[in-house]
Amino acid sequence: MKDLGKTQKDYAIYLPALSSFYVKQLKKLENDETARVPAGFELGNEGLNFLSDKDSYYHYPWGLYSAGHAQLDLSKADADDKMVQQRDRTKNVILGDSGGFQVATGVIKMDWSNAKDPNDPERLALCEKILRWLEKTSDWSMILDVPSSASGFYSHKTGLTEQQDTIDITVLNIDYFMKNRVPGATKFLNVLSGNDEDGSDTWYNSVIKFSDPKYVAETYGDANRTLEGYAFAGNNKSNMYLALKRLLDLSRGGMLDGKDWIHFLGTGKLNWACFLTSIQRQLRKHYNPNITLSFDAASPFVNTAYGQCYSYNYFSPKRFGYFMDRAIDHQDLKGSDLPMPFQGPIMERLTAGDFCIMGAGDLDKNGKPKEKGATSWDTQSYLYYMAHSVYNHITAVQEANRLADIERFRPKSGRPHYTQWIRDKKNKGTNEISPYAPYSVILFDSFVEELFDPATKDPYAMLRDYRVFLDEMSFGGAETDRVSNLFFEDSEDTENADHENFEDIMENT
Repeated sequence: MKDLGKTQKDYAIYLPALSSFYVKQLKKLENDETARVPAGFELGNEGLNFLSDKDSYYHYPWGLYSAGHAQLDLSKADADDKMVQQRDRTKNVILGDSGGFQVATGVIKMDWSNAKDPNDPERLALCEKILRWLEKTSDWSMILDVPSSASGFYSHKTGLTEQQDTIDITVLNIDYFMKNRVPGATKFLNVLSGNDEDGSDTWYNSVIKFSDPKYVAETYGDANRTLEGYAFAGNNKSNMYLALKRLLDLSRGGMLDGKDWIHFLGTGKLNWACFLTSIQRQLRKHYNPNITLSFDAASPFVNTAYGQCYSYNYFSPKRFGYFMDRAIDHQDLKGSDLPMPFQGPIMERLTAGDFCIMGAGDLDKNGKPKEKGATSWDTQSYLYYMAHSVYNHITAVQEANRLADIERFRPKSGRPHYTQWIRDKKNKGTNEISPYAPYSVILFDSFVEELFDPATKDPYAMLRDYRVFLDEMSFGGAETDRVSNLFFEDSEDTENADHENFEDIMENT
């Protein structure tokens, strides 16, 4: 078994945003005596449970699971979501997403016309259901926020038109969590969102009090109810200037004491994996030795729904990235014993025939004959591709950090410095300074080393002076809350969405 926990080192942690399709199908296969088991799967299909450190093809002890698609009926959760609910909690960590994105998009229903009423029974009932699920499920959890995008991109679903509306409802939800949480059942992250700089500032000033033990003790009578960490959402998690500004506010304001986890929502880019590692190291050095930074992406699961596969990872001075392309799916390969490419602990155990299981004329799940040229996959084919792509994503994150460390740990006298950065819109190769890693990864490391040093007198001036430099590292925007912008970042083909299980997977990811 390949243990990816042991190769994680002190890097910021990537959390696979687990698809409930994957979780539920693993449970279903366990009880299905008719399910096929590939000849190379010596541990059976149960070996796809990578959260387990026993009898699995590879082990990775971290993940994110969202209330937005999980079984919220606690009497059924252990059975339906076994991979998550019955895991060995001494061996892994699950961050629970409260499902705020699914609330904004309408997957989880809320009566928006009354949502700002402190006594609205529907909103209070939703808070109660989500709170108890998080306490049962997660080691770390996010409070039930209403994403800033609910007043922007998803305004047509919510009827909200001002960011202040999302802040007001979020504050009401936090208040409910503070009054009704069971201290110690799970640790909560205070979600920091915002559409732009002013919105980010307003959001921060509205919710930071819930992370202040003194305020919580005075207001709720128990400092143990204080929120224990932070989640960066909206533009805070994709705009580097705003991310660093918020982190400066927290570090310089003494708000990292006892705050041991900071999560960046829907942030899957490899460069950012390295950026967050650099930040984590400086925060540990100067402010909190126990702090962990994490980030999530659902790409390995969502890309599979579109009939795609992580084929390989690539690393060059120009770019770190994942290459995704149309997955192997040919009816002519039914029964083939050809070994699969894209090696790893999943692919090396499988043949092309293990994926391409159906030919023309075979009956699909609805009992209809397959047409020639239709997908050759069955439900298990999706699971195998997902398991491979998760492995590929994790190893890419770790390899990117290993390459970056070759430059990070050079003697200071020989290390490139952020002041060497040249703004050149015409030639992107101007700043290339390493055969191993992109210049942004290398120069950013020296930037945050100085930025978070308590001896730096005016770090905010550094942010302003180098905002253009930081803008080169930013991506997406507030509208990508809870959704990885990486789904098709390096893909050659996004049109293969005609699989029979496509809708099922997308609804549960």
